[in-house]
Amino acid sequence: MAKALSGREPISSSPPEAGITNGVGRDFWENELELNIDGALRRLEDPDELRVWIGSRTGRQLDVLCRALGLTGVARIKDKRAALARCDGRLTPFYVSDHFARRKGRFAVTDLAGNLLPAEVVELCRGKDEESYDTKALLYALLHANPEHLKTLFHLEKIHKSGFARMALKQKVRQPDTPFEKFLTRKQAEQVLKDFDRQKRDQRESQLKNIIRHHHHHLVFIRRPEREQYIMREGRIHHGHRVEWIILDFADNARRVNISSDSNEVPLQIANALASAYFGKDVEYDNECQITYEKQIHNLLDALKAGTCEGLKLVDLGPECSAVHGVDLRLSHDDPDVMQRAIAALERDYGSLTAHIDRIVNLKVVYLGKRIDVKFEKLDGGPDEYMVRYMDHRLNASVRKRFEDFMRDTHGIPILSTEKRFARRP
Repeated sequence: MAKALSGREPISSSPPEAGITNGVGRDFWENELELNIDGALRRLEDPDELRVWIGSRTGRQLDVLCRALGLTGVARIKDKRAALARCDGRLTPFYVSDHFARRKGRFAVTDLAGNLLPAEVVELCRGKDEESYDTKALLYALLHANPEHLKTLFHLEKIHKSGFARMALKQKVRQPDTPFEKFLTRKQAEQVLKDFDRQKRDQRESQLKNIIRHHHHHLVFIRRPEREQYIMREGRIHHGHRVEWIILDFADNARRVNISSDSNEVPLQIANALASAYFGKDVEYDNECQITYEKQIHNLLDALKAGTCEGLKLVDLGPECSAVHGVDLRLSHDDPDVMQRAIAALERDYGSLTAHIDRIVNLKVVYLGKRIDVKFEKLDGGPDEYMVRYMDHRLNASVRKRFEDFMRDTHGIPILSTEKRFARRP
C-alpha cells in the first residue's frame, strides 16, 4: 500500500531544463513511458506557462498538488494557486504528467489508484457522484506516492485497449511443486528471453519491462523490435524497428495464457518458452476451443430477434445472402424495438433471416451500454458445432470478464475473443 500524500517529504526543487522530475530523469519519461518531453520542457521556459497551467487546475487537482508539495494550511483556491506559483521547478513532474495523461483511459487510472492509494487520497479526488473521479488529480497522487506507479499504469492500460487470444496448453503435464508465481521472477523471465533471442537469431532483443500480478493473473510485459521502419529527423532518415508490445496473461498456473500482440508467431513462441521452462519439458499453447451447439445459438438468436434476450439487445444483423430476392441484407438501428419490428416484417414475408448460422456476417449486441460484435465460427468436428467469438479490443478488461461470465452463466454459451495466435517452434 502506498503512503498517504501527507506522509511524504515535499518534492525537492529542480529546474525544468535539467529534465529531472520527482527524482527520476529523462530516461524514465522518454524510454519507460515513451513520452517525448522536449516540447513540455521548452514551454516551461516561458515564465507565463506555469502560471497559466496553475490557473487551469481544478480544485481537486490543487488540493493534491498542495499536499504533495507540503503546502499546508492554505484554504482558499486563490491562495493555493498563489502558493503553487512560488514552487517553480517543483511542479515540473506534475506538468509533464499532464502530457502523459493524454489518451489514458479513465477506468485504468481509477482502477489502479483504488488499489495503490490510501482511501482518503482517492476520496480527495472523487467527483460529485460515486463513479466520478478527477483522473488528473489521481495521476498527481500516483506520481507523488511513487513514480513507478505511472509505469505500472502505462503497462496496465494496454490490457484495456487490445484484444487477447485465448490459449491453453496442448499437453497434459504434471503440476510442478513450485507455483508459477514463485517461478516467474524477473531473473528467471529475463533468462528465458535471453535464451529465446539467442535461438531466434534475428538480432532483436526482447526486453522484459514488467511482471504484474493482476486479479489472480500474472501479466508479463515485453517490448521487442518488430518490422523494420524508419523516421525522418532534422532532414535525415533514421533506420530502426517498429516497437511491438507483447502482453502474456498467464492463469491457472500457466496452463492458460492470453496473448496480446501485433505479430502472431513470436509472442506465442515466447509464451511456449516460458511455460516449457516452468514445466521442465517442451510444451505448447494452442488456441482455446469451446464448443457451442447449433440449437443453443438458435435459441439466442430467436430471443434477440424477439427482444426477450436477458441482458442483451440486438442492434445489427446482416446475413451473407438473404432470401430477399437474392440480395445481401443488413439491418442496423440503435433502437432494439425498431430492429425487432423490421426483422419480424421481413421474416413474415421471406422466412427466417438466421436459419443458416454460418451465413450471418454481421451481428452486434449491446451489453452494459457497449456495442459488441459477435461471430459464429463453424467447426469441423460435427455438423452442429460452432465456436462463438466476440471482438474484445473495444472493451476494458473488467467488462470483458463480465461479458464472458454473463454469456456462460446466463445463456450457457462459452464465448471467446476473435483473436488467435499461431506459431512454429523457434
